[in-house]
Formats: sequence, C-alpha cells, structure tokens
Amino acid sequence: MDVVTDNIFSIQLALGVKALLNLSVIGLNWQVMHKSFMGYFCISLAFLDLVHIVNFSVIYWLTNFAILGFHITIYHIYLLLQISTLTYSILHWPVFIIAGLDSYWTFPFRPLSLTRKAVYAASLALVWISAIMYVFFISNYDSEDSFSTMEHHSFLLKSQCASLSLVVLAVITCVVLYCRSGFLSLFKSFRGGSYTEGSTSVFFYNLDLNEGYFKKPILTYIAVCFIGTWFPFVCLQSVIMVFRIDVLPYLELNVPWLCFLNSFLIGAVYWHLNQDIAGLKHCEIPDGFCNWIFSPSPDCIKKALPDATSVTVAIIITP
Repeated sequence: MDVVTDNIFSIQLALGVKALLNLSVIGLNWQVMHKSFMGYFCISLAFLDLVHIVNFSVIYWLTNFAILGFHITIYHIYLLLQISTLTYSILHWPVFIIAGLDSYWTFPFRPLSLTRKAVYAASLALVWISAIMYVFFISNYDSEDSFSTMEHHSFLLKSQCASLSLVVLAVITCVVLYCRSGFLSLFKSFRGGSYTEGSTSVFFYNLDLNEGYFKKPILTYIAVCFIGTWFPFVCLQSVIMVFRIDVLPYLELNVPWLCFLNSFLIGAVYWHLNQDIAGLKHCEIPDGFCNWIFSPSPDCIKKALPDATSVTVAIIITP
C-alpha cells in the first residue's frame, strides 16, 4: 500500500505542476487564447486537468466511500488516469490538423465573430467526445489493466506526440538549411556585428532578395522569429527525441506544447499564402509568443530598392 500511496502522490504532484503551468501560460496570454480553435482547446485542457486533480484528491483523502451505491477506492485513481492517458495520447494529430485548417481558413486574422465562437465550441465538443468514444469502443482499453499497472506506475504507451514532434523538428531543420545564408549572417552578427545599449540588443544579418522574389526572405523572417522565440523549447524537444526520453502521455499534452504548435502553424500559413507581412499590422494574430509584425517587410524593401539583390537587416530586441 505504501508503494501505491507514493505513486498516487507522485501522480498528483506531476499533474499539479502541469496544471499550474497550463494556467500560468493561459493567464499570461489570455487576450489571444479565446481567438482561435487552439486557444479554445488549451482552455478546455487546463480545465480538465484541474478536474482530474480535484477528483484524484477527493478519492485519495476520502479513501473508501460510496456515491449512489457505487463504491469508490484509491484504485479508481488509476482507472481515471488510464482513461485520460489513452484519450490524451490520440489527440495530438487531430488537434494539430484542425488548428492548421483553422489558421488557413481564417487568415488574415480578423476579430472573432459569434459564428466562429459557436463553430469552435462545437468542434471542441466533437473532438473530446470522439476521443473518449474511441478509447471505450475502439481501442484496447481494459479497466483491469489499471489495477495491474498500479504497483509499477507503468502508464507508458505509444503516443502521437513523438511522431508530431519529429515532423515539426524535421520541417524546422529543412527551413534552416534552406535559409542558411540568412542564418549564417545572423550568427556572425552575434560575434562581432551586434551591440547592446541598456536593455536593448541589436543584431544584423544579410537578407537575400534575389532568390524566389520575396518568398524566401519572408521564410527567413518567419524562421528567425519562430526559432528565436521558441529556441529553448526546440532544444528540449530535440533532446527528448535524440535520447528517446520517455514522457508520460498525460503530461505530454500540455498548453506550452500546444502554443508551440500554434506558432508553428501560423508561421507555416504565413509563408504558404505568400502574404505581405506589413499588411497584418491591424490583424488580431492569435499568438501570444511570437511577434509576427515585421517592419519593413521584404516586399516593401524590394519595391523601395528594385535593383538590390541583398540588404542588411537589423533585428532590435527589447524587453
């Protein structure tokens, strides 16, 4: 029983840290969280995690009790955890695809209408209900397994997070290789071509305007913005993939991970639709991390300097 108690305590602690992290990220980015499907899903995920913590705590502290004649014990914590683990493990790709379609169809982003809110709410309900039905009726779910894994805390199973993370990292690697000239110029600026005054840092890199009109420079802009913002997270995902670190599925699906995917999708849609980035100044971009407003845009530079093949661009970073 001591082993069971220790396992339950570690589960509650892990879920508590995850819930606190989820709420912190949502609170800091609340202005954009309710403007996209991904934001709606993040809010629902944080709410369900809180419900799990409350349920686990009640079951743990009351130990053995009955509700409407149904006897509840601490073993039901593992039953609920197994259901949530199976549910979370199959949601990565569906949410990624739906959020990508949402970004594509709503670009350039405009204020959220009542119709879109209703569509998001309906889509959210459909995603969760479909996932739960899949767990109970299609997957190999067995309530007896939750009891057999209790002593070993073995909740590891094949999750979609690894495959999705591999795809995202592969795309980032390809983009860096494709825009290597801009990144090499940026890296050189860190050694000698940059300076800092107070809390403001300025870096310079060479922007190629000759290849692919301005689609490649836009991709360079987007890549620098995305990787510069999410570099620690990209490194973390790389370490997990390279060393094959096992992460429990009920911890893999979290708000920071979903925000990372949201920024990735917005950047991909940005480049694919080949829009004038300067024209997005009045759009409500549903991303609380990356600053997607660039001035001047590569298109403006090309029009101002039609004969130029490359220009030196300054990146100014302020707190």
